[in-house]
Amino acid sequence: MHCAIQKAEVLDGAHLMQVLWDDGGESLYPAVWLRDNCQCPDCYLDSAKARKLLVEALDVNIGIKALKFDRKKVHITWPNEHYSEFEADWLKKRCFSRQARENLQRELFLPECQHWGSELQLPTLDFEDVLRNDEHAYNWLSSLKKVGIVRLTGAADKRGEILKLGKRIGFLYLTFYGHTWQVQDKIDANNVAYTTGKLSFHTDYPALHHPPGVRFSFCTA
Repeated sequence: MHCAIQKAEVLDGAHLMQVLWDDGGESLYPAVWLRDNCQCPDCYLDSAKARKLLVEALDVNIGIKALKFDRKKVHITWPNEHYSEFEADWLKKRCFSRQARENLQRELFLPECQHWGSELQLPTLDFEDVLRNDEHAYNWLSSLKKVGIVRLTGAADKRGEILKLGKRIGFLYLTFYGHTWQVQDKIDANNVAYTTGKLSFHTDYPALHHPPGVRFSFCTA
């Protein structure tokens, strides 16, 4: 992102900063937010990418004493003579406008997705390839993120395969069923999963998780 500042000024009794961008956009930043996010060495530890300024030391009613700008930076002096600089790209990335927030939300939480239709072809990968090869594992996760379902073939017909797959990408969530659960035929089954009939696509208890996790199912012929 390469942005250029056209104008920056103080509004609302010094409690708000407005930036006008060369692309015609406009951004507003509360003074208290700017002070809390000061990037100077006294307020921010760059090596850890974390604030050093304590909340107890932050004046929530603070205003901007003086403001200067050029095309690439905003320079702010605070009432206690503390000095802050903010890069244009840094500010633009953190714009509070509704459109900017919607764009960021799509980027972070709503990735590209493929909607299902009658033409859907299930992405299919080899189980052992996913376990042993990072590129195949990445393709599996990318397809799972985009399509929502992936078929892996070639797993051994024995217990423990799901466990290996789960450990490949993270850790298995412990529930009251345990880490894994064996589904098999039962007499007088109290769930259709315990019968010999086919099961439709489904997820288990998605309403109990926010956001839903990844569900693994192991099927044998």
